Amino acid sequence: MKNIWMIIALITVGGSACNKFLEVKPKGVVIPEKLSDFEGLLNSRTMIFTFPSTLLYCTDDYYGEYNEQERNLQANAYYWRRDIDQNEQTSPAIWGDGYKIVYYANIIINNVLKATESNEQQRRQILAEGLAARAEIYFTMLTAFAKAYNPATASADPGLPLVTATNVTEKIPQRSSVQATLDSLVHDLQLAIPMLPEQSINRYRCTKYAASGMLSRIYLYMGNYAEADRFADSALQARHELLDYNDYKNALDLPEADINPEVLWQRSADDYKVPGEMLYSDTLKTLFHEGDLRYSLLTFEMPDGITRYGTSGFANFGITFPELYLTRAEVAARKGNIPAAMDFVNLLRKARFETDRYVPLTAVTQEEALDIVLAERRREMAFSGQRWMDMKRLDREGRMPAIKRVDRETGAVITILEPNSSHYTFQIPASVRRFNPDMAIN
Repeated sequence: MKNIWMIIALITVGGSACNKFLEVKPKGVVIPEKLSDFEGLLNSRTMIFTFPSTLLYCTDDYYGEYNEQERNLQANAYYWRRDIDQNEQTSPAIWGDGYKIVYYANIIINNVLKATESNEQQRRQILAEGLAARAEIYFTMLTAFAKAYNPATASADPGLPLVTATNVTEKIPQRSSVQATLDSLVHDLQLAIPMLPEQSINRYRCTKYAASGMLSRIYLYMGNYAEADRFADSALQARHELLDYNDYKNALDLPEADINPEVLWQRSADDYKVPGEMLYSDTLKTLFHEGDLRYSLLTFEMPDGITRYGTSGFANFGITFPELYLTRAEVAARKGNIPAAMDFVNLLRKARFETDRYVPLTAVTQEEALDIVLAERRREMAFSGQRWMDMKRLDREGRMPAIKRVDRETGAVITILEPNSSHYTFQIPASVRRFNPDMAIN
């Protein structure tokens, strides 16, 4: 039976504070009724630990010590094997947890307007949060399982099955195109923004500014720079501040993500350890300059290289204000507004460098300005969960070099991710293909 649970491949929907609303009874699935029940879904571990840590291992920021014969999930991602998850007996990596989040979001979207013990404004806010959560996870999955957005081919390139039902016996829809998938996410976020509050009870809950930030990220991926800039500017209207790293002695002194004023929308990873103890690649290390506190404060020396400190709480993989400033900087550079691009970059760098070593960056040409912005984005957003997205969109522009996985001891090149390689797109997981033989594959 080709239903939603078949794609999710044996996912269970229990195990959270809201599991009593998801028990199967003789007459079917029990749907939440009270507004507090729907809020329980939004506050569940499933809906806040949304980032698949697997997407950290495939970036050029990371150096992994895997031998060529290893076939675990992290090694498969590190070597860009298209079948990233070859185990047909377990819930498929990225896809399985992703569609579990979609299922929870759909329960909210399809039912919250009938919630009791609430008013219209409260119901619409929870509806909007469900729409935003679904858009966010669909976008993450799209960067894993679909080609980079190309306006010339996006209407034909396979995207994702857009599941909107909560009836687990319904047949899974076919994959929508990349264009249709992104259009759906943009529509949902634009629908959500007017219904969302300006402030939330915590950073895991979405606001109108956070949804604007998510829209900015999607538009940046699509190369729609005018809209990326517009929504980044809108998101930056939220109250915030940039931390001056000179005020902190070490990484553990930094505020936890859920109280960090630089975090707009907190999204945690499915592995609480990341990015702690992840080794920096040689190419990433060379980007840092003397006096850069992002290097001296956030990293430490290990026998096998420079690695990332863990955090005192859960690391953030959601929307941050530094990301939004860098989006505005990139758009300004692409438009040829060099002074504005440098202003945004230097605003951030001033808070990241030792005071007596900070020197504002300047650029003469548009291309030089863009190179500076992209390098700054990589430094600032290392291990934030956005590098794979950036690699894909930059590769489509011809801005990604060949990336080598090299044995540091022998110097042997194990594999290479060439520009415009099909390995920038992971294959639909084996267990999904097994239960859905008619689904289009990459």
